[in-house]
Amino acid sequence: FGRDMMVTSLLMEPVWDPAMLEHVIASVLRKLSPDGRVSHEEALGGQAIREGAAEYNALVRRALGPGGGARADTLLARARAVLADLQRVRENYRMVDDDFQLPVVAARYLANPRVPADRKRAFLGDTTLARLLRNLAYVAEAAGPYADRPEALNLVGFPPADGERWYSGSWRDSGPGYANGRFAMDVNAIWVPEALAGIARIFAALEALGYEPARLERAAPWLRGGRLGAWVRDSAALARAIATWRGAVRHFLVRLAPAEVTARVQAKLASLPEPERAYWLEVWRRHETPGDTLEFLGLSLDRRGQPIPVMNSDPAMRLLLQDVDEVEARRALRPFLLRYPVGLLVDGLGPLVANDAYAPPAVWEPWRTDLYHSPRVVWGREVNILSMALARAPDRPGFREALAATRRAVEVSGLGHAELWTYGVEGGRLVPRRYGASSDVQLWNLTDLAVEFALARLGAP
Repeated sequence: FGRDMMVTSLLMEPVWDPAMLEHVIASVLRKLSPDGRVSHEEALGGQAIREGAAEYNALVRRALGPGGGARADTLLARARAVLADLQRVRENYRMVDDDFQLPVVAARYLANPRVPADRKRAFLGDTTLARLLRNLAYVAEAAGPYADRPEALNLVGFPPADGERWYSGSWRDSGPGYANGRFAMDVNAIWVPEALAGIARIFAALEALGYEPARLERAAPWLRGGRLGAWVRDSAALARAIATWRGAVRHFLVRLAPAEVTARVQAKLASLPEPERAYWLEVWRRHETPGDTLEFLGLSLDRRGQPIPVMNSDPAMRLLLQDVDEVEARRALRPFLLRYPVGLLVDGLGPLVANDAYAPPAVWEPWRTDLYHSPRVVWGREVNILSMALARAPDRPGFREALAATRRAVEVSGLGHAELWTYGVEGGRLVPRRYGASSDVQLWNLTDLAVEFALARLGAP
């Protein structure tokens, strides 16, 4: 998976040799689409045949169905071409987040002072540079509408899944993963701004390597037109776009008064079966509701551009990648310090990936049957991202406290090396459990090595 490799590389960078970043970047660029999109995954062998057969059947049905008409011959010709090469490797470009992760990873490599300039030039060559510029151009065009008019409906959205739903095109890629949101917070408040900042760093690194605008245009003649070419020649315009996109976080802000927090948590707990309701009521009674306004970044925006108030773990990535001010740092950190059902932290389990207590019941329902990214699971990926973010700036208020609470909860669960895990309530106790479809052989689980390295340097247990 392209995303898996790139997120892993961001976490493993402190312990990796620069050659590893070269492997990651080159492998992603090799599978880039003609218009610069990153391949999420590839289908090989039997999976390629299954997907090819499904495409063949769909084309034949369209050709022979009522709507075929004059297009029938064209559709059947396409079907025969698919059938003739069923084992062709098939790339999946439906994800959105990974397109914006590539500039972040590439910038980390090209701006790394430990890598000699000659090695960077040798790595880039002509082909790699041209492919990288193609991705940067795609990112620039995708970010353009909001940079020009910073309105919620100009953010980067998910494609429609049908007339009523939006395709979950980021890492929470289950059906209800983004609560049927159209605009994901992680894509728009984290990855797009970081991608644009990455483009600025890449341009600066390329200039230091001797790649002036004219040379870049020789490698990619299409740069003479389009937004990326304009940014190559006008760094101030790019800086303005970055500043505009840094402000996109405001669209996702949810603010709830204490009375509203209490009312919504009560409603959520009332919907739970016994004995879960009794268990969480007791936890809530012990930790109580905060006495001030609760602020957090909603998981996504709906089709009208309004925030869907699902508290979530994605701000951990923002803390890892961005140097946010104290106000933003406190806002991002607070859900990880508050105990569920008010926040995300569950003692003896870890930080949940979501808390839908503040959303309407229509948001709760899909997660009753699809728990993969629900308020009942902890993801090892998110634990490691949060741990690395907190260890990176341990002297910021609350960071050491949150790090200690997170590590302690995960250690007690006994499942810290799993991909994800869940829980049950038995005899009035919370019982951690492996998630049924999880796998421990995941790239981002191996980032435990980098986390342990960071904790050792910090002197943490």
